[in-house]
Amino acid sequence: IGSIESFRSYDTDFEKYTLGAYENWPEEKWIDVSAPEWQACTASRVDSLVQKGVDGFFVDNTDVYYNYPQESIYDGILTILDYMNHTGRKIMINGGDCFVKKYLTTEKNVLIDGVNQENVFTAYDFSKDIYTINDKSTREYYTDYLDFAMSHGCTAYTLEYATVPAIRRQAATYAAKHGYICCISDNIGLCLEK
Repeated sequence: IGSIESFRSYDTDFEKYTLGAYENWPEEKWIDVSAPEWQACTASRVDSLVQKGVDGFFVDNTDVYYNYPQESIYDGILTILDYMNHTGRKIMINGGDCFVKKYLTTEKNVLIDGVNQENVFTAYDFSKDIYTINDKSTREYYTDYLDFAMSHGCTAYTLEYATVPAIRRQAATYAAKHGYICCISDNIGLCLEK
């Protein structure tokens, strides 16, 4: 909800609401979630998905609030999530730890059923195009965040990226030890290799 990709059919309609480049993803830009036009577009997409019968929403890019920490951005995300919530479907936030922590600290949690954090145990180095293991302080930060979310009634998920079998096993063991549901992909783009 917090970004727009250049390959979307409607991207040129919202160019004036973009806030800046999305690092490491050249086809993507952050978007002003407080813009009523963007909120209406998102609501329309939500309605379309509900008509298709989805049972929940995997909400990406609420970390627009990390990059643009303004009250209007926070409120814009809440407006969009509130619209989703009124459909009766579950809502999982992917990433967005700064937004989620503020929300869970300042509001009664009625919107978020689960949180997913990418790269808790593993890491991906875009400059070298390699999969590796996160440093201890990063792992601890995300562990504290996921534990905090769980203490507020959220289910915690991790999405790890690794190609080395030993690292994949370590990531799965780490998640299980902490009570997280873990998925491991061997592709940062989440697509199948050809």
